[in-house]
Amino acid sequence: MSALLLILLSAVLVNVMALTRMPAWRPFEAVTGTLQGAQGLAIASLLAIPTVAAIAWSLSTWLLEPNALGYLRTFVFVIVAVAVVPLVELVLRRDGRLQPQRPGFTLLVTTNSAVLGIALMVDARMQNIVDAVSFSIAMAVALGFLMLAFAALHDRLQHADVPKVFRDAPLALVSAGIMALAFMGFTGLIQE
Repeated sequence: MSALLLILLSAVLVNVMALTRMPAWRPFEAVTGTLQGAQGLAIASLLAIPTVAAIAWSLSTWLLEPNALGYLRTFVFVIVAVAVVPLVELVLRRDGRLQPQRPGFTLLVTTNSAVLGIALMVDARMQNIVDAVSFSIAMAVALGFLMLAFAALHDRLQHADVPKVFRDAPLALVSAGIMALAFMGFTGLIQE
């Protein structure tokens, strides 16, 4: 469980740093703040992660394992993730509220380690498709919550009276460390 939290925390750090430090890669054109960008990424992750996990589990269970092609698992999962992200982008464009731009949306969601990591965990740990989809939805919600929490914290710290030496990356890393310690308090709360 703690390894899962570390994976989620690292994915959140990468996404928040990409949102704040690379303005040309901001994934949504209609928003200016980090919180709105994180909200868009949370919605995109909530759509992409369960879809990728369900397809990956199905391919692994019904195609790769019966044909002794388990060594192709990671390669196939990456291809599934790369194929699903444009479909999620199409759904978000049709919705109209969130207008993802290229290349920011595609890069941030496709290279998000949570998409591939959750697909690999679902394949290794889940016995049926219902468990796989429910686990991936729960992980996508947790990732979205963490992204929103980090983005809100980042926005609040922009207005704080912080010494110049500690602004930006040092403050973000210290804040992430404190939040990680807080989330480690949940370790062992639910026995597996």
